[in-house]
Amino acid sequence: MIKTDWKSKATEYALDKKQLKKRIKELTQSRDQWKEKAMCHKARADKFEADLKKLKSKLIEMIDYQ
Repeated sequence: MIKTDWKSKATEYALDKKQLKKRIKELTQSRDQWKEKAMCHKARADKFEADLKKLKSKLIEMIDYQ
């Protein structure tokens, strides 16, 4: 009959599970921060693009006026 040490296996499994849960939490927070940062940069880039489009159209109007 093979003697198994279930208690040590169970505690080791519990520790591994706890570490993995902690890592998942850290990764989720990191992902959310990067996502928020990317969305801010995209909004800023979209605003600059819109401003540039307006500026180009005004320049074209000025050139055509002359």
